[in-house]
Amino acid sequence: MKKFTIILVIATFNFDLLTLNCIAQPNGDFEDWGITANYERPDSWQTLNILSLFSPPNPLSAFKATGVDKHSGNYALKIKTIYINNNPAPQQIPDTLGYVFTGKVILSPPSIRFGIAYTGRPQTLEFWAKYFPVGDDLGGAVIILRKWNGISSDTIAEGNIKITDTVAAYTLFQSDLTYRSVESPDTLIIVLASSYKQSKARVGSVIYIDDVALTGWVGINEPQNCISEKIKIFPNPAKEEVTILSLTEEADNIRLIDVSGKTVFFNTIQNQRISINTTGFAEGIYLCEIRNKKN
Repeated sequence: MKKFTIILVIATFNFDLLTLNCIAQPNGDFEDWGITANYERPDSWQTLNILSLFSPPNPLSAFKATGVDKHSGNYALKIKTIYINNNPAPQQIPDTLGYVFTGKVILSPPSIRFGIAYTGRPQTLEFWAKYFPVGDDLGGAVIILRKWNGISSDTIAEGNIKITDTVAAYTLFQSDLTYRSVESPDTLIIVLASSYKQSKARVGSVIYIDDVALTGWVGINEPQNCISEKIKIFPNPAKEEVTILSLTEEADNIRLIDVSGKTVFFNTIQNQRISINTTGFAEGIYLCEIRNKKN
């Protein structure tokens, strides 16, 4: 089974639940994809495929992978290093690139904003990958946790994974984060790359990535156990209402967060259960954050 935070999918016809984990990157298993213009895109991740809409068009760099190229489930992510022949922001976007990230692509003026809202203190970034470099290219990932201090963003923690050789079969890669602060972050940046280092980027390098997860917990208030397995959500699927039942008295309040990081629902849990009317929610993916009285 895939590992996730409680993730709810609200649609006009159902209300679906994926599997559970204490901390996670949404759509870390790349099972959910949408369509923009002439390309597919993984939900909760940003690609630079939007550059293919420029005239003259640029090639695609991120793709849905399936069959032997997925690790589990139905799909995985394929990233291919390409050359941007029509670069709208050369000072921010390298001409030779291959990466997918958490954040936004701004079209006017063209720019990239890295990061999504996130408040966890995970211990480890992990994922499964296959890698087929060209020449001495490097693949891998970067993770950075940041917090706004009112003037600028402080780095709370960071980590990286470098893949230096061909990896023909799916292999687990892990990196513990190095923490610089006891503060909780407000922003999560993850960059997954077929070309990790710009000076070594080679057109044609390909990486397949699946089952991205943030695991463990670092901090003074480290939770002794993940209570997610003691949380039940039903009916599944549902149309107009969903009930969340806690099998532990530790669960005190619940927050629903959309993919932009905005809180769309917050309430306390009374008598270990709460029912939520979903008819007013827009169709999409929502994170369900449940905390105890100690936050």
